[in-house]
Amino acid sequence: MPSRESQSDRQRIDVGGPTALGDAVAATRRYAIDQGLDDRDQARLCIVIEELVANLCEHGICEVEREISLEFQHNAAVLGLVIEDNGAPFDLRNQSSPATVPARGGGAGLNLVKSWSEVIGYESANGRNRLELKLLLARG
Repeated sequence: MPSRESQSDRQRIDVGGPTALGDAVAATRRYAIDQGLDDRDQARLCIVIEELVANLCEHGICEVEREISLEFQHNAAVLGLVIEDNGAPFDLRNQSSPATVPARGGGAGLNLVKSWSEVIGYESANGRNRLELKLLLARG
């Protein structure tokens, strides 16, 4: 069960274990609805979270002892997103986009994340990764 710290337009959600992906997407949808995001922005935000957390789970971080924290900050027409985890380092900026998407779909989700958001920063230190993104919204 995710934990929530709410502060009007700012919220932190902590998930982990085998239900991390579903918990992250469900909590993200609740946040988007609470913030009054339109359907398009809700869908894009949930897809971005789903793709990033699924990538973490695919690389083993959704084990019980692993932690993923999502922090949202909604401000006018911009939504800030910070994802922190204790998995292997993964800098989205260094991932090349394939010219064609393989039949398995590898790379398609990260391409969506890159096209719908801007990477503000990434750092990996002391066993923790921190990815900061900015999503432009249709309406503020």
